[in-house]
Amino acid sequence: MDKSDSHRRKKFKVPKPDSNVSTSHKWTIFVIFLSFVLSLVFSLITSVAMQSLNLFFAFIVLFAIIAINILFDMIGTAVQSAEEKPFHSLAARKVKGARESISVIRHAPQLANLCCDVIGDIAGIISGATTTLIVSELVAKFNLSGILPSLILTGIVSSLTIGGKAMSKGISMNNGNSIVFTVGKIMSVFKRCK
Repeated sequence: MDKSDSHRRKKFKVPKPDSNVSTSHKWTIFVIFLSFVLSLVFSLITSVAMQSLNLFFAFIVLFAIIAINILFDMIGTAVQSAEEKPFHSLAARKVKGARESISVIRHAPQLANLCCDVIGDIAGIISGATTTLIVSELVAKFNLSGILPSLILTGIVSSLTIGGKAMSKGISMNNGNSIVFTVGKIMSVFKRCK
């Protein structure tokens, strides 16, 4: 190795990361805390509701949790695929929800993480716990063996969740702007209520 090579290597410096790293750590800590709080709240609500419901309504709660999981996964995917440009003309014309849609797109990584990972994973865990409660109720009520109802219900819940998410991916990728605009409109309503 000659002197020119070593001189070039000394001149080349790896750029130091900017302030995004600290923001990333703050976001990670926030997500961990939020996940913990949301898990506690949703688990408590579901457990209390499941104890006082009959089997029919317990199944409705279970399917509602699966639907929430799919819906938020759809929003998280749409946020990542949406384009900001069309919303600028809408915002200039002061269309309700346009400015909020721009904000949603600009915060796509965080919102996708929140929708797909935080809410999606919590909904997945709670749907599993709800399935367990329903199976224990079925076993007690109909004097069944615990294995078969557990296998069947777990298979149904898994296939509905995975199939629903797979179907929603294509919809949200193809209609990202429309979905984000709907989210923006909903956000604008809540903004006005403040």
